[in-house]
Amino acid sequence: MPNPARIFISSAYDRKLVPFRSDLKRELEEAGHSPLLFEDNFYPWQTDFMKTCLQKVMESDIFILLLNDNVGTYWAEDKCTPTYQEFRTAIKEGKYVIAFLDSDIKQIYEEHIRKDLDRRYKKYIEEKHRNPDYTIDIVYQVINEDLGRSQREKIESIHPFIWAFIYDVQAARIWTEELVLAQAPKAYKKIKGYLSDRLGEGIKLVPMKEDIHDNAIAAQDFTVYQDYTLNLLSYLHMGTITDWENFLETAMEPLMGDYIYQRPATMLAEEIGKFEKCNALTVYKKAEDKIRLCGYAGATSPSFEYDLTNDDSYVVSALTRDTNVIGYSEDKNVLYYAITTKDYVLCFHYPMDQTWSNTKVEAFKEEIEYAIINTTTLYTDFLADLIGGIQYDWE
Repeated sequence: MPNPARIFISSAYDRKLVPFRSDLKRELEEAGHSPLLFEDNFYPWQTDFMKTCLQKVMESDIFILLLNDNVGTYWAEDKCTPTYQEFRTAIKEGKYVIAFLDSDIKQIYEEHIRKDLDRRYKKYIEEKHRNPDYTIDIVYQVINEDLGRSQREKIESIHPFIWAFIYDVQAARIWTEELVLAQAPKAYKKIKGYLSDRLGEGIKLVPMKEDIHDNAIAAQDFTVYQDYTLNLLSYLHMGTITDWENFLETAMEPLMGDYIYQRPATMLAEEIGKFEKCNALTVYKKAEDKIRLCGYAGATSPSFEYDLTNDDSYVVSALTRDTNVIGYSEDKNVLYYAITTKDYVLCFHYPMDQTWSNTKVEAFKEEIEYAIINTTTLYTDFLADLIGGIQYDWE
């Protein structure tokens, strides 16, 4: 039996689009395809209906996006809509995307929004060395600072997120066709033409699907944590550490790497790189006007001491500022994460993937720290508390 292409049709709910969506479904079915629409295919609805929608996007072969002047449900806290989240999922999953944009909205966007939005977006990247977390933040700058009074009046009935959505679609190199509802048959013909071209290129009708796993902190296995704490405590005698190298080797063991995300823990989290398993760890302690090495383990040859006036040292900066410090060596492609506990500083070394540079690390320091804390905090908090309570004297 033939295996029909699964085609996800995505748009905000709008009464003006209902007949178009219904007729498009019929046209696709008559052409032998299997269209997926929220209102027709996703029963029974789960409590988390977005999870169902996104799963259907992942299961589809082709994604058709319809955009007009209706933003639909807008989640202000997450700065996105269900349709936008579906679109981002389609891009992430490598789906073939066909986008249609209401002709009137497209004209307004091209005449009043696109040029200033593109200029401000590129300026942000030039200054911050990263993409903005949310394009709509730049849209608001355009509306408030670049548009004249008559322009603002012209677009006041249109939700600003529409402009952000259009920009992100085009930034993903998706060509946007004009949608004129009064000429719906032309749109149906054009869509079927796209499908014919794409299927002729050999689109996979039954693509392999990756398993979907939740990234969780390394605190799920209590047995592992219990073994970790007991093993570290076994190196203590009379308030001192008996074997620093083995103690720190044990301390590093569960400090695994993980992915780093822009907009972490949000609906729009986007992978930007990865840090690897911790491969070295040093511990320093304040000694009058210096900071001196207590012990180390792993792939490092640390300096024995630093003056507290040494601004180039990450461990000194962490101690004098009493805060966590992130450093990076582009030559070694290693990230240094220094944390303090009383008079001690612990510095963890994490190799990075090949996408990182000094500029990128500086731009994403908060996201990097979030990823490290999210992955390792249970173990590093215990380790820091333990070291903060020990006695250490240099012989």
